[in-house]
Amino acid sequence: MLGCAKSIEVTTDFPAPLLEPIPLTAGIRYPADLTDFVHTEDPELEPEWEIRLGQANLLMFRRLFGAMFTETVELQADPAMPVPDNIDFIIEPKLEDLEFSVPRQSATDQYVVWLKYKLTLLLPDGQLISNWRITAYGQEDEGDMGMGSENAMRDAAIKALRDAAANIAISFAKAPGVEKYLLGNAQDTMSPAIEVVEAITLESESPEEDTPEGEADNATDAE
Repeated sequence: MLGCAKSIEVTTDFPAPLLEPIPLTAGIRYPADLTDFVHTEDPELEPEWEIRLGQANLLMFRRLFGAMFTETVELQADPAMPVPDNIDFIIEPKLEDLEFSVPRQSATDQYVVWLKYKLTLLLPDGQLISNWRITAYGQEDEGDMGMGSENAMRDAAIKALRDAAANIAISFAKAPGVEKYLLGNAQDTMSPAIEVVEAITLESESPEEDTPEGEADNATDAE
């Protein structure tokens, strides 16, 4: 380890996306490894970094899902607990990976953060719709004379979170299994809401190569 370790708590007030809510009631399960997420890494020739992203994850998803659907219900993390009768489907978000680079590594003046989320979509009875993966990207300039590295890393993480939210909102209707299991015969009713999703106003600075990718799992082949 070189120098003093750097530790940041990522907190921010996420803007509410301007969306026409999709007429679904979503049950949301927030696992502890999402809401308590901490990434620790000791890059070569760099101080150790500790990035605490748990509360930012929770705030981002609450704000996003609250705008995307007509109603959201936070469920207990235990999947064995009963699901309310009014739930149309369940979302379980998980942050699978966080990677970052610092100026010394990239030979630029950029702090960069990449996030990879898995959103498990389920029917109320627990049947798997799909495991949907979303990637996101954020970057921030180092600043004058390399000062404020913690602030730059924090801002890069916030931009990555906003990029993830934008990708999820824009791509939900096309996510694996959503049309088949959730939209069904209500396509005519839902189309106007889905079109408005394309007009999301969350800030996103994701490059082309970081467009969201989906990994479908057949609903009968749960992991």
